[in-house]
Amino acid sequence: MDDIVKIAKMKPDEREKAMQKLFAEMFKENDASKVKAMRDLITEMNKTDDETYIGLCMTNMGIASGFSDEQLKGFVALRMQANSELPPDLQKRDMKMMQSAMQRMPQESIQKISKFM
Repeated sequence: MDDIVKIAKMKPDEREKAMQKLFAEMFKENDASKVKAMRDLITEMNKTDDETYIGLCMTNMGIASGFSDEQLKGFVALRMQANSELPPDLQKRDMKMMQSAMQRMPQESIQKISKFM
C-alpha cells in the first residue's frame, strides 16, 4: 500500500486521484485482505494531526458518495469492520475524525453515506 500519510498530505485533487487508485487496488482483494488494508490505513492515519486526518476522511467520503448503492454499502461495512478491529483508543479517534469530516460534507453526500451506517 502506498504511504497513506504522504497521500493524506497531498493537495486535494492529487489526494483524490491517489485514493481512487488505492481503493481500486484494495477492492480487487478478498474480504479479509480488504479489512486488513483498511485497518492498516486507519492505524497509519493515527500518526497525523486532526486536520490531515479529517481531510483524508472527507476525500474518501467524497469518493465513496460517488459509488453505486451496492458499492457504497460494501465500503461502509468494510470501514466499520476495520474500525471495530482497532484498539479502543484508535477506534475512538477514528470515529471522532469521521464525525468531524461528516459535518463538513455536503448534505447530499452525508445522506447517501448515512443510510448504510
